[in-house]
This record gives sequence, structure tokens and C-alpha cells, in this order.
Amino acid sequence: MRRYRLTDLVLFAHLGIVGLLLVVARERASTAWPVWLAVHAAVALLVAGLVRHDRTGAAGWLRELYPLPLFVLLYRESAALNHTFFAEPLDPWFFRAEEAWFGGQPSLAFAQRWPQTWVAEILYGTYFSFYVMIVGMGGWLVARHRAAARHFLAVLTVVFCTCYLVFIALPVVGPRILETGGLPTGTTAALGLNAVPPMPPSTQAGPFAILMRFLYTWFEGEGGAFPSSHVIVACLTVRFSFLYARPVRWIHATLAVALCFGTVYGRYHYVLDVLAALVLTIPLIAGAEWLRRGVED
Repeated sequence: MRRYRLTDLVLFAHLGIVGLLLVVARERASTAWPVWLAVHAAVALLVAGLVRHDRTGAAGWLRELYPLPLFVLLYRESAALNHTFFAEPLDPWFFRAEEAWFGGQPSLAFAQRWPQTWVAEILYGTYFSFYVMIVGMGGWLVARHRAAARHFLAVLTVVFCTCYLVFIALPVVGPRILETGGLPTGTTAALGLNAVPPMPPSTQAGPFAILMRFLYTWFEGEGGAFPSSHVIVACLTVRFSFLYARPVRWIHATLAVALCFGTVYGRYHYVLDVLAALVLTIPLIAGAEWLRRGVED
């Protein structure tokens, strides 16, 4: 059992919880539930195989970093299963809440107020930096400090798996649902959002805007906006910069702050998604650290 780290155990637990949901909910969860169960079995066997022996070289890197591609797979699964509890996305509630709290729709007004291409590129670029933060921090720590890498991957796994469970339970697409046609016209009319213009063309002209449009077309699912895992994970990686990559810690922190604005500017998240993420960041990380001490110390 000592060969199993918190990362491995949390992934097993997540596969078990979602697998049980697939069996109990079946057709309501997904018509492809047998396929997802087979995927769970394959992933569990892969993880079990990786932890059987200590590894060096390229195999050692795989042992440490194998959760990273699994995060993408499990995220896609959460999008496939997020009609299990609610048949329709909860975005109308978020639009109403933002109107009540802020007197408008910040996520829809942000780019209209600052449509300059250079502003858009800064914010799209910092939003994209989320992926660089994860892979960069993981690779940096594996190369220089294996124990720290295991620490980072353990906490990251707890954070992602928790977020994915929330995404399944609470389907929220984000403000871009207005452009993807995810809400009935009657609902958008009732919300007073039928006349919302698309993102200004000037905001979509730069390379980072094009890159993010490609990623969201081919890799992102419909859902997973609340809370913003981008914000929680960015804050987590900043914490590890202050612990293990101090020369870049303030640059990293600045990128994370800008990322919070970028999530709203690009209509990926509501302000409420960002606020919820900031509130949840400390207890989530603290809970992950408590689990890690219990399992690995």
C-alpha cells in the first residue's frame, strides 16, 4: 500500500465515485455509460501498473506526470455527465444573480468596454497561461525536486477531482452559452439577453484569441464553469512558485491575477465563478494537505 501515493488513491476514489454514479443513474447520466465504465477500468489498470515498481528515466517521468493527461480525460467526462442531476444548464440563475449583484452583466460588458486587440491578447494570453502553469510547474519540479513534484501533483489531483465532481453536479457553461446557442430563445428573452452582441471582432484577431478559440472548439466541453478551476489551479501553482520556484514567483502571481480577469473578459466565466474559486482555494488546498499528511507521512 505504501507504493500508492495520495495522487493514485484520489484518482481511484474519483473513478469509483463516478463509476457508481454511472451504474446508478445509467441512461440519465449518459447513454454511453458502458463506454465510460470501460474507460474507468482501463485507467484504473494503467494506474495500478504504473505504481507497481519504482521507475527511473523516462518511465520515472511518466510515473510522476501521468495524471496530467488524465485530467483532460476526466474533464471531458464531467462535461459528458453533467446532465445527471439537472437536465438543463444552470446559467439562467447565474445571469440573474450577476444582474442582481452587479447591476448588469460584467462578463458581457467587459470586452465591449475594452475591445482593443492588445488588451484582448494580454487577457487571452494570461488565460492560456493556465496550461503552461500546470505543465511547467510539474515538469520543473520533476526535473529538480521529485518530492516536491509528488507534493504538487497530489494537491493538484485533489483540486481537479473535486472540481470535476462539482461540474457533474452543477452544470454551468458560462456566458459563452449565448453564442453557442445553449439556451432556448424564450429563456434568453426572459433574461433580456436576446440582443447581446457577439465578442467585438477586434478582440478575436490576435494569435492568442485564435489559439483559445481552437482549444475551446476541440477540447473544451459544455459545462465546468462553476467554480473556475482555472482560478483555483492558478492560485495553487503560484503557491508552489513561492515554495519551490522563487525567482519567478511575482511574475507568476501577476499572471494569475490577470488570468482572473481573462476568464471573465473572454466570456468563459461569470464573476461569480471567479469569486467562488477564490473563496474555495484555501480550504481546498488545506484539505488536500491534510489528506496528504494522513496518507504519505
